[in-house]
Amino acid sequence: MRLHLDENPALWQLPPDLQAVIEQIDAADVAGDRLGTGLTDEQFHWQPDAGRRWSVAQCLEHLGTINILYSSAIAQGIAEAQAKGWARRGPAVPGFWGRRFVQSLEPPVRMRSRAPGTVRPGSQLSRPEIIRRYHEAHDRVRQLVRDASAIDANRATFPNPFFTLARVKVSTGLHVIPAHDRRHLWQAEQVTMRREFPWAPSGGSRAGSAEAP
Repeated sequence: MRLHLDENPALWQLPPDLQAVIEQIDAADVAGDRLGTGLTDEQFHWQPDAGRRWSVAQCLEHLGTINILYSSAIAQGIAEAQAKGWARRGPAVPGFWGRRFVQSLEPPVRMRSRAPGTVRPGSQLSRPEIIRRYHEAHDRVRQLVRDASAIDANRATFPNPFFTLARVKVSTGLHVIPAHDRRHLWQAEQVTMRREFPWAPSGGSRAGSAEAP
């Protein structure tokens, strides 16, 4: 038996555990807009440490790219569970190691790691394109969460897109995405707090805060 939700959005009554994931994605959209629209193009693309660290633009571009890639992997796990008839049995909760991994992603960042080449941001995209991709990726995640509401997300697994020999619980994957969002939104916010950040002399202000001195 193949499990699926009705396509009528009015019937998408999500359980609290999955509604919480949606709310975290919504919050990340708001934070991304605040960062992306509250800066000039120069500020948006400015990189600290003479270009050795990511700009606000690159943080948002990375999230848009990796969320699509990771969502595609999670979708495989959901599809397999639907095909096998693995119906939801309780809240989507990561296991012990899954929780540890999710917690390791949360800001403030204590341990840095290098992003895989496939999701490492470039510097050629415009601000509208970066923000569009960022939101489109989140729309994809919202659909995944709705799809996952009908399956046993604690039983279903998907191949880690970066370490294909490892499989990850769908429940863990759904919590990884918003935690990883927060990690890089925090990173982007830190860029704007750098002393050398190019604040506009005409009265530009820090994203989401009072006017800069």
